[in-house]
Amino acid sequence: MKRINKIRQKVRALIKERNKLEKENLSLRDMIKGTVIEHYKKCGGDCVCREGKLHGPYWYLSYKEDNKSRLQYIDKKGLSKIKRLAGNYKKFQSNLTRISRMNKEIISLMGRIRELLIKQGSKRT
Repeated sequence: MKRINKIRQKVRALIKERNKLEKENLSLRDMIKGTVIEHYKKCGGDCVCREGKLHGPYWYLSYKEDNKSRLQYIDKKGLSKIKRLAGNYKKFQSNLTRISRMNKEIISLMGRIRELLIKQGSKRT
């Protein structure tokens, strides 16, 4: 019986943590798919960038569309907003991955509880 109770406690803890992650995802109001990246460039002229002092930083949103990587330039005025939106997307996806792993663990633990309860029932008959 102690073993079943320990497993039940673990299941309850996972459900509590999963609920927290679900609540966090549901509270997000806006997001954008992609990652903000910093890029430096050479201009192509007779310039100091030829000697290693590149121009930039220039900011881009990197994302996939139709199985192709895309870059979208981000104006400095919109950079903080795009970073926040991309961060929300990353958080949402990370939480989904964690929720999925927790669900698998909960199912596994529930199966163990079932087997232990069956074993206990067969001892009583």
